[in-house]
Amino acid sequence: MSRNPFDDDYRPSAASSTMPVKSYTTMGQHSAEDEADYYEREIERTLQESLDSTERSRRHLENSEKIGTATAQQLLEQREKLENTEKNLDEIHRTTQMTQRNLNSLKSFFGGFFKNKLSKKPQEQADVPAVPQSKSASRLSETAASLSTGGSSASFSGPSGQRTLNESSRNAIKGTRWEAMDNQIDENLDMMSANLRNLQRLGQDLGKEVDAQNEMLDRIHYKADRNDVIVRDQDKQMQRILGSDASTSQTTAESLTPSMDTSTKMSLMMKATSLWK
Repeated sequence: MSRNPFDDDYRPSAASSTMPVKSYTTMGQHSAEDEADYYEREIERTLQESLDSTERSRRHLENSEKIGTATAQQLLEQREKLENTEKNLDEIHRTTQMTQRNLNSLKSFFGGFFKNKLSKKPQEQADVPAVPQSKSASRLSETAASLSTGGSSASFSGPSGQRTLNESSRNAIKGTRWEAMDNQIDENLDMMSANLRNLQRLGQDLGKEVDAQNEMLDRIHYKADRNDVIVRDQDKQMQRILGSDASTSQTTAESLTPSMDTSTKMSLMMKATSLWK
């Protein structure tokens, strides 16, 4: 049966009198040297975890920088293909303009020589401006080149002067292995800051280049549709010339060569037109 220790006749038992009294000011019965070793291990563990964390983060940022640079190179290669496509569409348009002049000459030839000579040359359609020079591509190329040649060190200029530990803490660990670990942590943080600046610049340049290529795609879509409409219209004109116009005119070339195919007839008409010019 338990007794109230505040009773006047209370006597502690033999078992309770031998139990050590727990101390709340020291870690059990450990000595001051043991406590110092414990805190040293905790400090080193914390520094090592911080060092490992910054190392992993730095590697991830460097890898992201490499991926961004590779993306920039692919985007520049894509621009080159789009520019070639747009130039080819412009060349097709110029060809269709020459073809239209020839078709007009053929129609005038069958409609009357003097009508062709007295009529004004048909006005050419206003062409869409040629492929403009891209400032976004030039800037992106410079950024990608600088990061490819120098990597993260291209923008890293050494320690920034900001430290993770204050002056008193650094003086306390000066000359120990903890100082070297703290210096490496600070260096990793500075390099991470440089990586982030590089990624920010690269991201902005990539965004501007994507917007510029979207505008280029819109121009290509317009020029492709325009050329398609012109070619279809010129095909109809050619069919009319080779069909109803040629049959009603009863040209000498057709009467003399009744067995010629369509391509041969077209060739003869083109030569005849060139003689009348």
